Amino acid sequence: MVIGDNAYVIARYNWNDGGKMFFSKEAKDFNVKKLELSYFAEKPLLSYKDVKREIECALGLFVTNMATDAEQKGKKASLRNMVSYLFQHQNLMASKFALFYRFSDFYKRKDVIDQFPVFAGMISQEYYSDLIQLNTLKEQLKQKYKKQKANEKSTAYIKENLSPLLADYFALLEQDFDEKISVQKMLKIASNLPEFDNTQLFGENKITERYSELNTELESLRNKEREILLKIKNIDNASDTGGSFAYMLKDLKQQTSIAEIETDKYTCPLCGHECQEIVENDSKLIEATEWLDNELRITEKYTADFSEDVRKLKDEHSKIEEKIKEVWKQIKTIEQKFLSSQALVSKREKVNYAKAKIALYVEMSDFGIFETVDEDIVELKEKIARLEEKIKGFDIDKKMSKAETFLSNNMNSLSLTLDFEEEYRPINLNFGLTDGSFDIYQHNMDNENIHLYEMGSGANWVSCHIALFLSFLHYFAGQDNSPMLLTMFFDQPSQVYFPQGDYKSDAITQADLKAVNKMYKTIFDEINLIEKDTGVLPQIIIVDHVDGDNLECKREFNKYVRCNWRNGKALI
Repeated sequence: MVIGDNAYVIARYNWNDGGKMFFSKEAKDFNVKKLELSYFAEKPLLSYKDVKREIECALGLFVTNMATDAEQKGKKASLRNMVSYLFQHQNLMASKFALFYRFSDFYKRKDVIDQFPVFAGMISQEYYSDLIQLNTLKEQLKQKYKKQKANEKSTAYIKENLSPLLADYFALLEQDFDEKISVQKMLKIASNLPEFDNTQLFGENKITERYSELNTELESLRNKEREILLKIKNIDNASDTGGSFAYMLKDLKQQTSIAEIETDKYTCPLCGHECQEIVENDSKLIEATEWLDNELRITEKYTADFSEDVRKLKDEHSKIEEKIKEVWKQIKTIEQKFLSSQALVSKREKVNYAKAKIALYVEMSDFGIFETVDEDIVELKEKIARLEEKIKGFDIDKKMSKAETFLSNNMNSLSLTLDFEEEYRPINLNFGLTDGSFDIYQHNMDNENIHLYEMGSGANWVSCHIALFLSFLHYFAGQDNSPMLLTMFFDQPSQVYFPQGDYKSDAITQADLKAVNKMYKTIFDEINLIEKDTGVLPQIIIVDHVDGDNLECKREFNKYVRCNWRNGKALI
């Protein structure tokens, strides 16, 4: 096998002898015809897996982990999965149900499809490594957001509890304290509290003032609470009244519905004169019914609105209740600990008590509860944006779309000289690469898709196989970074036309001969076209019963024949 500037010699012992393999690298001009058993005498024996790895390295297939997440089990792009693009065995060659080798196994099929971008040279290991890193960073960002959210809750908790403690402490020291400062500043002050000043030993002005302010605040909160409770009560009453009114209206509505007006003219059964008074009453009843309907609509609407108003007021009341409890707790603490405490007699004891409570919150802070993650989030976002931009640069979707277009166009070009039934012409073959189906189908003029298994005869099936896999070969040859082997193996492509192998005496086979001639001519022309387009001449290996003598292209055919395994000769 020649890859790049080197020739590689690959050989294997019979499985009965252990199946060990040889792999060696030689110069490109290595003379295969002089290869003898003695050549392998001094070569090291290798396992199958080691040789497979050596071949993959020679091809440049270095994608060892196709996972997209660090937690995901990694899978490498494998030489074995290349084979599905290179090999059409006898039973597959003209199958209408299967296109690719090994696709009967779901997991192998998935691997072959997933690894196409690697085989096409669209992406390398760097792409998957970047994806893993990107998903890892996204997970880290997710965790940081959780931490940030938890910090916000902790910050609110600390602010709610530390602020009154600091206010008490500074009041005991006869100093002012601004409760509107940030939590970070509060923690900083709490970690470095001013010391007790003996000159304020008997001063109680500030703590008394704070006590008074808290009581004022408590009274204000209770006033608000009373207002809200009153509103709720009024709305409930209005709602009950509205409900009763609505019930009454509905009852009236039922009565008017039962007594519907069925005529617009009344005649007295005794005197025979028209009763205009009853007609007028009917008119008033109709007018009242319309008013009733309108009232019912309005009542239903406003009854629903009351419910939402009540919910909002109750929610507001719940918050005020909580605030009242907090303020009440602060007032009781000042009363019990600083104004009329039996245990804390001296001013110094009261200050030390307040200081000890503040120290508890400082200790919580020291354990990292309030460790900020804002900078980490900004940094992670920047890294993620850079990686996303880099991954976007691989442009996988666009490359896959271009590959799909190339395969379809090339198949249709080849179909012009391949054997298809007339009912399918003009041929418009398509291949599902971007949708991951890896199916081939004919798109008709009436926008109908006809899949391979629906295409009548074996001639259509084998032509589709040849068109598709020659197109794959052409596509891979044109990709600079593709590690794909540029080899194609067709096993008995003419079997559709010569199932018995005897075609010389049957008149019908003349049409088959013509079809086989077109098949080989198409293959020869396509190989030459690939060389012309890409500068690379791929290798196609065909084993067939056809000897070429009855083909129009027999001269070209015979030029490519390497061996005739007949008359006792056999292909190993």
